[in-house]
Amino acid sequence: MKKLIELWKTNCEHCEAVKSVVEELEKEGFAFDKHNIEEQDGEALWHEYAKEVDDNSKKMGYELGYIYTPTFINPVTRVVLSFGDREPTKAELIQLAEGGEQK
Repeated sequence: MKKLIELWKTNCEHCEAVKSVVEELEKEGFAFDKHNIEEQDGEALWHEYAKEVDDNSKKMGYELGYIYTPTFINPVTRVVLSFGDREPTKAELIQLAEGGEQK
């Protein structure tokens, strides 16, 4: 089973927008370990992957030390997918779950 970690927060428009894509992928057999970064377990996961989140932010030209939501992480490869201005596409999430770097 292909699994991703999803870090999200309340009142996040991109988190809401990607929900239907996540639900569709779940129906196709993908698993999502979902955590709100405003709660203790979500914040702990964010800090566990802080280096990878910052590496992604740096690559995208975003602010370091900040998490853009939703953020998706492949727990096997530790690759992060997050955008400051949009939600990820279904194709991008599939590529992440299959272990691939985003182009």
